[in-house]
Amino acid sequence: MKRLRRIEAGYRSQIRRAQQVMKDATVDRVKAERKFEKIRSKIEGKIDKVQPKIRELTNLKAERKS
Repeated sequence: MKRLRRIEAGYRSQIRRAQQVMKDATVDRVKAERKFEKIRSKIEGKIDKVQPKIRELTNLKAERKS
């Protein structure tokens, strides 16, 4: 579970880095926004795949404790 949470945090940091690059790109703002949206949608898809696994493991751990 720790590994999956680290993976999710890594994905979120990639989104933040891409957003920072977009903010720094002042030459062609529209192109930078499109690139950011493409990266963000790709990474959010990966996050959506990981979250059910994390939720399932969290529920399993809670059941074992009780």
